[in-house]
Parts: sequence; C-alpha cells; structure tokens
Amino acid sequence: MDLGFVPSRWTRGIVALLLIASPQAFAQSADEALLADAALRGPAVAAVLDVPRETPAQQVLAMLTLLDLGEQDVAAALWNSSGQADFDDDSCAALAAKFGTARLLQLARQETLAGEGPGAQFAGARAFVDRCLKTASERARDPQRLAKLIADLNDPTNAVRRAARVDLAATGTAGAAAGLEALAQSEDEAERANLMLGLTSLQPEIEPLLLAALADGKGHFRRDAAELAGYLRVESARPWLAAAAAGLSDEPAMVTAAIAALQKMNLPVPTPQEARTLFRNELDRLERGVSPDHRPAAEAYQWWTFDPNGNKYAARELSAADVQVMAIARLTRSLANLPGAADEDRKSFLIYAYQVSQVLGIEPDEELQQFATSLGPEQLGETLEKAVHEDRVAAAIACAKLLGQQANSEAFRASGFQASPLAAAVGHADRELRYVALEAIMKLAPQTTFAGASHVPLALWEFAAGAGAPQAVAASSIAIRGSDWAGQLREKGYDATPTTSGSQTLAVAIESPRLGLMLIDSDIGRPLLREVVFQLRSHYRTRRVPIAVLSSLPNLDQSRRIAERDEWLIAAPRPYEPVAMAEILDQLNKLGSPPGSPEQRTKRAVQALTWIGQLLENGHPYDELLRGASVLEETVYVPELVEPSLRALTIIGTAGSQQTLVDLASQDFQPIELRERAAAAFATSVERFGKQLTAAEVHRQYDRYNASATADEATQQVLGRVLDVIEEKKFHAKNPGDEAPGLRP
Repeated sequence: MDLGFVPSRWTRGIVALLLIASPQAFAQSADEALLADAALRGPAVAAVLDVPRETPAQQVLAMLTLLDLGEQDVAAALWNSSGQADFDDDSCAALAAKFGTARLLQLARQETLAGEGPGAQFAGARAFVDRCLKTASERARDPQRLAKLIADLNDPTNAVRRAARVDLAATGTAGAAAGLEALAQSEDEAERANLMLGLTSLQPEIEPLLLAALADGKGHFRRDAAELAGYLRVESARPWLAAAAAGLSDEPAMVTAAIAALQKMNLPVPTPQEARTLFRNELDRLERGVSPDHRPAAEAYQWWTFDPNGNKYAARELSAADVQVMAIARLTRSLANLPGAADEDRKSFLIYAYQVSQVLGIEPDEELQQFATSLGPEQLGETLEKAVHEDRVAAAIACAKLLGQQANSEAFRASGFQASPLAAAVGHADRELRYVALEAIMKLAPQTTFAGASHVPLALWEFAAGAGAPQAVAASSIAIRGSDWAGQLREKGYDATPTTSGSQTLAVAIESPRLGLMLIDSDIGRPLLREVVFQLRSHYRTRRVPIAVLSSLPNLDQSRRIAERDEWLIAAPRPYEPVAMAEILDQLNKLGSPPGSPEQRTKRAVQALTWIGQLLENGHPYDELLRGASVLEETVYVPELVEPSLRALTIIGTAGSQQTLVDLASQDFQPIELRERAAAAFATSVERFGKQLTAAEVHRQYDRYNASATADEATQQVLGRVLDVIEEKKFHAKNPGDEAPGLRP
C-alpha cells in the first residue's frame, strides 16, 4: 500500500509552470547539488574541487583533471558554471598556450560524445576550443607581437629576456622564421647569441628553416645555422655540416662551426668523399619515399626557402610528392656545387632544377639556363635519357627543347642500333614530351635516316589527327551497357566509342589520337580484363590513359587489386545513375591531364600537317611517312586544318589523296572556293604522280558530272575541270579487268 505523498493536480501544474519559466535556475541548482555531492565520491575528486577556480586556466585544469578521473558529469557541471563565453581573447590564447591543442581537443570531444539536445553536456565546447586555437594561431603570427618578442630577447633585463624566450616558444614556425630572419640581419655577436638561445626552444618547427639556411644562407647566418643544427642535433642537416667540415666550404668560420656541430652530434669529421656519400645516402632515402624531415609522411607540408639577398624566408604549401622533389633538388644542387662533382651529380641537379620549376609554376632562373645551355648535345642527351628513366617528365621536356635549339646532328648519335634519347622520347608515354621531342627533330631536320626514326611519322600523324573533341572508349561485353556508357560520355563532351570485346577495345584505343579516358567493364572478354589492361599499358599511347574498371559487386575486390598496381586506374561499381558516372569521371580527370585543350590540339595539328607538307616537298628520311596518309582524308574537312591538309594532299601522291580531292571538289555543300582549290590540287597531284583513280571512281565522277545538269554554273565548271584532268592522260588500270571509261556525254 502506497502511503507516500501524492501531489494534487494544482501542485503539479505550479511545478510545471516554474520549470517552464526558469529552466536555467533549476539547471544551475542541479549543477550546484551535483558539485556538493561529488566531493563524497572520493579524495581525488574532493581535492580537485577544493583547488581555487578563480582564473580561466584553473577552471579548465579542473575540468580536464576530472575528465582524466572519469568524472564526466562533474566536469560538465564545472563547465556549465565556468562562464567561458565571457573569456576574452587574451585568456583564450593563454589557454591554448598552456594546455596545447591535444588537451583542448579532449574537452571539445566531450560535446560530441555527450550528444545534443536539451540535456546535452559541454554545450558550446567545440566552438570555445576552436576560438582558443584560432586566437592563439593569430597571435602567434602577429608580426607586431613577434617583433616585440624578438626585441625582448636582447632586453637588458634578465627577467624580460627569460619571459620573451618562454613566450617565443609558443609561437611555433612563425616565431622561428621571425627569429632566424633577425639572426640573419644582425651583425652584433652578443645580439645573435641571445637570438640563438631563444630559438633553441622552437624544435622541431625550426628544423626545415635551418635546412633552408644551410642550403641558401651566406656568411655568419649560415655559420649560426650550423651551430644551431648541431646544438639541436638536426639529423637531416648532416650532409651540409659534413660537406663544410670536410673542407668543401670556402668560409673558414663555417668549417669551424660545422666541425663543432658534428662533435655535438657525436659524429666524426668526414673526408670529402664521405661527405659526398652522405649527400647520396640522403638522396637515396628521399627517393625511396622517406619523409623529408624524418617524421611520418603527411598529406601536405610547408616548404621553406631562404633568400640571402633580402634575408627573408618564404613558405609554400605543397603536397608530399612535391616536397620530395624540392628536397631532392636542394640536395642535388648542393652536391653539384661541391668541388670535384661527378657528371652524374650535375645531371641530377639539372633534372631536379627543372622539376622544381614545374612544381612552383615558374620559369627556370638565368643561372640554370646558362648551365643547361653550356652542355653539349651528348651531355644533354644523357641527361634526357636519365630524366626519362627516372620519370621526371618536366626535365625531359626541357632537355628535348634544348637539343632542338642547339641544331646539332650529334643529338641523333646513338650507341649501336639503339635509338638516341631524343628519338626515343618521340615514342614516350607522355604526350607533351612526344610533341616537344618531335618539334626538336623537325628543327634539326635530319637528311639521313637514324635509329628510332620510325617514331617520327607515327607522332606526326598522331598530332595531325589531334584536333576535335577528346576521345573515350566504353567497353562492355553487353552491347547495350557499353552504348549507354558511351552516350553518357558524349553528354560530357567526349567523342565516345562503345566496344564489345577486349581485342576491339585495344584496337580502338591504340588508334585514338585524342584518347582522354576509358571505361572497361570487369566482365570484358576476348581477351579478359587483366590481359586488356596489360596490353594497354604496354603501348606508349595508352600507357598513361586514365582507366575506370566498372565492376559488379562480387568482382569489385578483384578489380581493386588490379587498381592497386596501376596508378592510372581506378575500380568502381557499375554506375546506374548520372551522379555516379559524374563521380567516376571526376576521379579519372584527377588521375591525369586530358590530351590538351582544344585550342592547343588544333594548333599542334596545324603544325604537324605543316611539317608533313614540308617533308613531302623537300624530301625526308622517313620511309614510313605515307602509311598514315589516310588521316588527311579527315583533317581536310576540319575548317582550321583545310590549308595545310590541302597542301599535303597535293604532294603526297597516294590514291586515297586523289580520291579525297575529287570528292571534296564534287560536294555541292562545300564553299565553291574550297571546291575550286581541291580541283586545282587534284590537277597538280595527277601532273606529278599520274592518275591513280580506279575505273569505278572515274565512272562515279562521270555520274556526278551528268547529275549536275541543273546545278549552277560554278559547280559545273568545277566538275568539268576534274573530268578534264581525268581525260587528259590515258587511264592506267589498277586491277585486271578495270577498263578506262569513255568520254563524258
């Protein structure tokens, strides 16, 4: 039997109204009651609650300690009563400096763990922590504050200097850069000593800046950087310290500082050869993908450089791959500048210097250009070969351009029957390198054949056919599926071709001069998927074409295993919605660059056709040049390519070229001026090479003339001129049974 008090309906209503009217008051009372009872949970909690909580730092410390003890509800009660919303910016920055990012993020995570809603704990913790970290970051980068801290490092009062060192330690990379710049600008020994003392508390942030100083600094600043690197035991500074200590520096003070630094690191003074070995070991380490600063690899880095002329640092945000290139370039430059550098070292320096220009998007500096132009064709060819071998395409392109500018036939010199590096580059997988190497060979204009000459005609016709929309292949053994994918690709601006077998896919892909991407169904057959991918990657034109293998869910894991071994290939489920197809295309476009912009491809097509015309006119050493002549049958109908195509058709002398000219002259939808030029070109071709039309083609031309009885006079004149050319010379039958037609009616 329940004998407890049962409140009346009126009493319950009053309590409900009070709760609605003042929820904060009741919440505050609940927090106070919780804190009062929490001291009874144990001596540790009681000790925390007994500590004064008058400052923001004391309040946050109490909350974090309670969280460490597992008393989340007590910490939440303290949070609710802390008044953190009223903390000023100075307090927020001080909290970030005192507790650090990790501890504050522990506080922010409590809001996520506790959830949201009316009863949520730690409400606003994430926003508060974000404010603290943001304020601290802004303070650390504030130039005026940094300048004052740097100045205080040389204050006459010891207490001020000590406080400045403590505050500078919390400024991170920004403070390190400001302090080192002040060190570079100072000429006073005592001043620099105080600055260096303050900078010692900024490890590891200072390490990449010290490397920049050792590589690019001069005079006392480089010496001071060596001293700091030794004191802080910066492992990645060893090559520069070793080179200076071995006497490979022309600054005696730097030699002394480097020896002292190595001694602090418990390392012996190396010989010059040992110093070079240290550089090469570091290069090998970086080329194997080890992080430039010996720490675990990150997605992005800040890359620091030092300008000795202005005594200023500069930073760029770069990917891990780009930072690897920059770090290797810095090492190769220093190694190449050492006395007695080997030819291999100078080649590496040139290669990575050009790669740096690509990474930074800048033109090579004058010093680099002078060094490159001082090399002969043999050295440039060897550097080109090394760049291609190491897949440093930007450097290979630069070397190919330089070979073209030198106009020296030595560029074609090869060992034995092997193609020269320049000729081999015309058959490289990278489209840009192929074009630049082709351009260089056209400038050199060889008059006799050479090893690797067969690459040239293939490249000429490839670029001649390069104008137009980018091409794509959609391969599936189920025709309707491949056609659907091709249709979606056409909507995205691709000239897409569906294929239904592996062999057809290979043939279409290799013959597509503007191939931008491929979609291949995992169920493709004749041959199977793995063989198709292998053969595509074996051909230079398709080696780097982005491919998406589209799979059923049971086959997706198998497709992903193929993708793991191919950086230009992705595996994805078959797309059934336009959104899914768009995501796949976006991924493919990120894998590799498309085959150039339409403007660039059209410009290069014009140039390739012009080169073909010049070769046909002036003579050439390319026995296989006529094999690709069928390309002209298409390019002559592209408005931008009409002029060079007509010239080439006039002088190439093939049966297909004459038929193309006759067809062009006979098409009534073409401008009459173009038709007249085609008829004149046909006459010139017949005069030079004889008539090469078949009997059937001649009969068709008579039919065209007879059908033009009601056409305009200009059309009749053009068709008549074509027949005049046909009738002027005796017809030579191509095949047994072909007979010359009679005269037109």
